[in-house]
Amino acid sequence: MASFSNLFSLDYVLFFVLEYPISLLELLGISSGLFCVYYASVDRIITWPIGIFNSICFFFLFYQVHLYSDMLLQIYFFASSIYGWIYWTKRKGVKPPITDLSWKVRGYLIFSILVFSFLLGELTKSLPAWLPVYFTEPPSFPYWDAFTTVASIVANFLLARRIAESWYIWISVDVVCIALYYFKDIRLVTVEYFVFLLIAFYGSYIWYKETKVPYTKSDV
Repeated sequence: MASFSNLFSLDYVLFFVLEYPISLLELLGISSGLFCVYYASVDRIITWPIGIFNSICFFFLFYQVHLYSDMLLQIYFFASSIYGWIYWTKRKGVKPPITDLSWKVRGYLIFSILVFSFLLGELTKSLPAWLPVYFTEPPSFPYWDAFTTVASIVANFLLARRIAESWYIWISVDVVCIALYYFKDIRLVTVEYFVFLLIAFYGSYIWYKETKVPYTKSDV
């Protein structure tokens, strides 16, 4: 019987699809991720407990493919999923209103995402030197990987607060992730993020349709 650690290895292959090995870890990450994003797009609270499980799976997956920013991102996703779960339930079934950011706040967010993406990229490039025992290989695409991490943090926070711009940020993240994961040859995850991209477009439409009026401005 395989040990627990082996189950979370990309080498623990369940089957092959067109000669591509499908590991248990990748399969669990993909399936939970799809359910998580779908339920977020249709405004269901179950998205958050599924997101907790998904962040655990992807933490181990991204560590093994040397996408360290994405790996660290899963720690944030784990915590923010708990936050989102609490925030969406504290009003006893009454959903918080969907809001919209002002142009000023949007500008601050874009600038902040770019700056912190650069800083995080610099940090992850230093990890093999600082912690050579745990990070034996240099990070792949450190700045693009950092961008998806920083932008995902912002998008997930806005999603938890039911702010409309979360879906537009998710769209940009999904586009970059599709390219990253294609070049890293994690094909099933690449396909998953293409589906995520479609769901992000769908989610933005659903949230707009729910309001049927212009969004309330938010300074979050």
